[in-house]
Amino acid sequence: MGESNEKQKILIIESRSDQDIYDERYEGNTLRKVLELQGVAAKCTEVVNEGMLVKALKIAQREHIKYVHISAHGSCDGFMLTDEDFITWRDFDRIAWPILRGKCICFSSCSVGRGAEQLFDFHKSFCNAIVGPARDITWGEGLVAYSAFYHRAQSYEKSSFQDVRVMNHIVGAGTFRLIESPYISSTYTIDGSLKYVC
Repeated sequence: MGESNEKQKILIIESRSDQDIYDERYEGNTLRKVLELQGVAAKCTEVVNEGMLVKALKIAQREHIKYVHISAHGSCDGFMLTDEDFITWRDFDRIAWPILRGKCICFSSCSVGRGAEQLFDFHKSFCNAIVGPARDITWGEGLVAYSAFYHRAQSYEKSSFQDVRVMNHIVGAGTFRLIESPYISSTYTIDGSLKYVC
């Protein structure tokens, strides 16, 4: 089947450590294949440094992409790229503002859910919402939880809050957080319809 000519709805950006590359561990293409089985077109790109991250984020400017998924090692202070450059929340704001405005950013990066709300201190409209783990997670936990999240994101009848609650039901209460923008917190289905608000 492969990547079709369909418009991609989800952008997956992955930045693995050198050890992950050596061990052939990756999440991005596996998640893309799961989404493909659900009939969702996703673009997966691997970045190794800040320049490539900037280039990948420009793909998100396409109006039909509502979700940007970032898979990288992280902490409450930001996330790390393959070249071991650590991207703080201030750095990420500098790199990604205003590209991610109107999008939902999903992090599959340990503990970013404990600090990513800082992005809204720099720009209240940085994005519409952030989903991220509030603790260290395994590759398997991230993959299973986000497979369920994106499956549910196809429906406007369930809110993103409910979608994150299902993720937490799967991998453990309090694992993932939904951090909504104080400016506009609306989220969308994968196809761009406004999702239900609790």
